[in-house]
Parts: sequence; C-alpha cells; structure tokens
Amino acid sequence: MLRRVLAAFVAAPALALSTSPALAAIDFSKAEALATSIGTSLGGVLATAFFTIALIIAGFLAAFNRISWMWVGLIVVGGFLVFGGPNLVADLRASLG
Repeated sequence: MLRRVLAAFVAAPALALSTSPALAAIDFSKAEALATSIGTSLGGVLATAFFTIALIIAGFLAAFNRISWMWVGLIVVGGFLVFGGPNLVADLRASLG
C-alpha cells in the first residue's frame, strides 16, 4: 500500500510535466456563442421588466414589514449580476488574459 502511494507521488509530477499542449488548442467558440446568446436573452426587455416589477413589489413589501430588506438587497444583487455580467466577464478576461 505504501509503495503504491509513493509511486503515485513520484509519477504525478512526471505525468504533469509530460502532458502535451493539446488542452490549449480546444476551440470554445461554439460554447462562447451559446453563452452570448443566453446572456443577450437574459438581459433583454423581459429581464428588465421582471427586475423592475420584482424590485417594486419587494420594496413595498419590505416597507410594510412583510419581508426582510435582505430580500430587496438580493434582488438588487441579482439584477446587478444579470445586467452587469457581460462587463464583469470582459473585465475578468482583460485582467487574466
């Protein structure tokens, strides 16, 4: 048992160094096009109407102590992520790549 564990620890760095750069040649253009179309549909007129109505209703409910103000904050954060998602991804790509 101990020999197998030691062999794995010795073989792991050798395998990691001997891998070919095949993973770097993967084409993600189809997945990127799909993600772009999903993001476009999420950030469209329907999403704008949904978040507007959700924020108004949650604000009124929180003002009359029917729900917590945390729910209103979560709706705001959700809207920020949906509408600001493309900008966040672009900033991450610029900083990491």
